[in-house]
Amino acid sequence: GPRKHMDILGLAMNDGADLRVHPSGKAMVSISAQTQGQGHETTFAQIVAEELGIPPEDVQVRHGDTDRTPYGLGTYGSRSTPVSGAAVAVVSRKVRDKARLIAANMLETSAADLAWEKGRWYVKGDPEKGAMIEEIAEYAYSGEAMPEGMEGGLDAQVIYDPPNLTYPCGAYICVVDVDPDTAAVKVRRFIAVDDCGVRINPMIVEGQIHGGLAEGIGIALMEVITFDDEGNCLNGSFMDYLIPTALECPDFELGETITPCPHHPLGAKGVGESPNVGSPPAIVNAVIDALHESHGVNHIDMPCTPARVWAAMEGRPEPPQ
Repeated sequence: GPRKHMDILGLAMNDGADLRVHPSGKAMVSISAQTQGQGHETTFAQIVAEELGIPPEDVQVRHGDTDRTPYGLGTYGSRSTPVSGAAVAVVSRKVRDKARLIAANMLETSAADLAWEKGRWYVKGDPEKGAMIEEIAEYAYSGEAMPEGMEGGLDAQVIYDPPNLTYPCGAYICVVDVDPDTAAVKVRRFIAVDDCGVRINPMIVEGQIHGGLAEGIGIALMEVITFDDEGNCLNGSFMDYLIPTALECPDFELGETITPCPHHPLGAKGVGESPNVGSPPAIVNAVIDALHESHGVNHIDMPCTPARVWAAMEGRPEPPQ
């Protein structure tokens, strides 16, 4: 049951980011996006580290409460990397530009004569003459004379307003077995190929995809809220509401294509929702494909529970609950 999809992710509306490089050369970035397991601490630290040329472990990520972080719209709609991540990249580059002016002052040259390599500004034509970002940060807080019109410290703030949404895409192929005696559905294989642009941290991206595919299995085969005739919810707790576990998930087979987003500072796109958008129809398509020739089944309402699959096989599909 193949399923292709194109999604629009990374809801716009601006997010702020503050970045401070301490005299020690370690950095702290503050954002409003709150993590619930997506790996913000790793991804955003990696962005700062890559832009400034410092170790990721030297970057502290402070996030969440807008009483102590820049204002932002939060974590939803796969907007963390498209919006907050972009803000982190932009503020990192702003700090790097400030470091260039300070380095020019330190090295008694003009900023135009400096070139960047990972972690340091150096004089063009004389690579031995340069300053590491740690040295620049120490100088910035030392009370030494700063460039005209510039305050001390090595920090910056930005409000990033994305010019457009991001457009990830993917293709999902699912193979299922349907037991003709019990109508139970087992997902035997799941192949997912996603294009979420530049992958800042491939392991975290794969984790997001694994989670989304597992959610898709729950949506397609298990999860439903039922009510009695008086409107009372019959499965209002996880004691009664069925969700997938590792036992119901196959070893997911992942592939990728990479098409950088043209308007994102890093070329990244949202990925958190792609797999749970594309996977449920792939699973349902596979169930129908398994039953079409033998039982003439053309449609089953999600979730494809054994009761619903059995009813469809008997030619009496149940109405949606």
